[in-house]
Amino acid sequence: MYTPAAFRVDDPAWIFGHVERNDFGMLVSAEPLMVSHLPFQLLRPEGDGPARLLCHLARANPHWRAFAGAGAPALAVFRGAHAYVSPTWYGQHPSVPTWNYDVVQAEGIATLTEDPEAVAGQMRALAAAYEPTPGFDMDAQPPKYMEGMFKALVGVTLTVRHWTGKRKQSQNRPEADRHAVAAALEARGDHAAAAALREANGIA
Repeated sequence: MYTPAAFRVDDPAWIFGHVERNDFGMLVSAEPLMVSHLPFQLLRPEGDGPARLLCHLARANPHWRAFAGAGAPALAVFRGAHAYVSPTWYGQHPSVPTWNYDVVQAEGIATLTEDPEAVAGQMRALAAAYEPTPGFDMDAQPPKYMEGMFKALVGVTLTVRHWTGKRKQSQNRPEADRHAVAAALEARGDHAAAAALREANGIA
C-alpha cells in the first residue's frame, strides 16, 4: 500500500483499535489470487510475540486450500471511515477532488485449523463477542447439528509479520481547509468521516 509519510500511522494502539472497531475485513491470498470477506478476531501480542488474526472459511469455499500445508503468505485489510472530498470546500486553489480514508493492512503467514473442537472454540469466542446477554447459546443446540456445522468450517490464523496503518485525512492541506472539510462532511451527514478527520488532525 502506498503510504506517504504524512499519512502513515505506526502506533500499535491506533492500529489494533482500528482493527477491533472495523473487524469485518478482507483476507487476500496471493497464489491463487483470491479475496474473502470475513469477521476477524484480533489476538494482541503477548510479550515479544506476534499479533494473530483469527477468521474462518466455509469448507465449501476453495479459498482455504491456498493456506494448506505449511501455510502461505496472506494479507488482511480493514477499512474504516472514508468520504469523498470536494475541492469546493477548500480555501486554497487550484485543487482537485480526493478521498479521505482510514485503513490498516496486516501481512503475514496464514495457517489452517481443521480440528472441529478447535474450530468450535473459535466460533464460541466469536459469538460471545457479539451476542447480547442473554443471547444465543451455542452449547444448548443439538450436538449432532453443531458438530456438522463445525466440520463444515475451516479456521484460519494469520500470524502478522508487518502492520501498515494509513490515515489519509487531509493532513497535507492547510489548517483552514481541514476545518472546512470537517464542517462540510458534518453538514453532509458523514459524521464518522468528519470525526476521523478531526481525530487525525487534533481538531476539537
